[in-house]
Amino acid sequence: MQDLREPEPGGTFAAQLAALVRSETLARSADDWLALAEGYAAAQILAPQDHRLAANRGNALWIADRPMQALAAYQRAVQLAPDDPVVYRGLANVHCDRQAFEAADRAYARSRGLAAEAITAWNHSQLLIGLERYAEGYALAESRWELAGLQPWRDPTTAWRGEPQGWQGPLLLWSEQGLGDTLQHLRWLGPLVQRRGEAAPPLVLEVEPCLVELLRQGLAHLEPRPVVRGKTGGDAPTWRGAQVSLLSLPGLLGGAPLPKAAAWLQAVSWAQPRELGRQGQQGLQPLRVGLVWAAGRKLDDPVTAREYRRRSLSPEALGALILGLEGLGARCTLLQFGPDRHQADPFRAPGTEELAAEADFAATAALVAQLDLVISVDTAMAHLVGAMGRRGWLLLPFSAAPRWLRHRADTPWYPSLRLFRQPQPGDWQAVVWEVLTALRDRGADLGAEVELKAGCS
Repeated sequence: MQDLREPEPGGTFAAQLAALVRSETLARSADDWLALAEGYAAAQILAPQDHRLAANRGNALWIADRPMQALAAYQRAVQLAPDDPVVYRGLANVHCDRQAFEAADRAYARSRGLAAEAITAWNHSQLLIGLERYAEGYALAESRWELAGLQPWRDPTTAWRGEPQGWQGPLLLWSEQGLGDTLQHLRWLGPLVQRRGEAAPPLVLEVEPCLVELLRQGLAHLEPRPVVRGKTGGDAPTWRGAQVSLLSLPGLLGGAPLPKAAAWLQAVSWAQPRELGRQGQQGLQPLRVGLVWAAGRKLDDPVTAREYRRRSLSPEALGALILGLEGLGARCTLLQFGPDRHQADPFRAPGTEELAAEADFAATAALVAQLDLVISVDTAMAHLVGAMGRRGWLLLPFSAAPRWLRHRADTPWYPSLRLFRQPQPGDWQAVVWEVLTALRDRGADLGAEVELKAGCS
């Protein structure tokens, strides 16, 4: 958001501008932000040289997921204020959404050259990871500790930075940010355990309670086996050894994206029945496909609300996907968490299997292990499937997060995932059609013991 301050009262333009500033705190939907963008455009007619109006219009269009329109607004703001670091940061954000990563890199670098802002450095770090400049990206990501309002679980200023006692003595790793980030960065545990050696004390993990049993099961193959405990509701308990965030491990250990192995969450109880044969008394079994269609519903902040809208399937696309899968003879298993689980109710067939509402990630993993394929939007489920090494199809918005790179149907982070991307912002119908076509054409590749109907409705 740009720093557009409310003007002094008096005058039609001042009143109009004040109303726009107040409206930014009330906007919740994409339509609200589009209306705000039009308001800023009208205000700019009265004050064509005010770069803040152009920048705020670009920001409103960016939040409404209109990156192509936002680009023109930010380019105008840059012309009016070529030395404003905030304008360059906004321009870089728009370039990221356009998948123009090189242009975004230049704009972030320009913004950081004009002012040392933690949010700009953090955004730039994620873009550098998308450019596969991992060492630069993860080093710069440590700037996140300077972000305003950040409340880390433990004190990052006293965190382990590779000192010898961390290699051999007690070492605690704690989660931060999203569940998907935690699952992704657990890949560094194997190399860390191996480097510390069997004589070192077990690693201790502090994670969200819903992940505890999953990690106790899925990391039991490491030797020594990590100790996993849930975060409490209050302050972090006292710890006298070395400690560090899981998300800081790439900067300390390097080697992204690793490991080479297909999975780092493994449990004997997750063995798939189809590996033992799916032939039943009634003949071949239908393909079992798990579905997740909505990202985390975080609506209190405009940026996280934007991510929820961008990454989640529209009701029309969800209906087309479920009905199309059933038309192909697949059997859907609904894996959606939270209030969005009910969005599938109008389309589900009688007797459709679904994840229990109270299920934790261990129960989810056990169900995922029984499936032939999981189709998911960009949320923690995709990371779970990839970390387990299970077959997953990931549905991405046009403005996908840089970690998924660009123009690729595969990802170096998770060899078992296949990526399906929107051809243009908001076009989920094209993604659904591509998924159904791929399932019809390549269903046999998902297992010799499943059958699919020839049609694709």
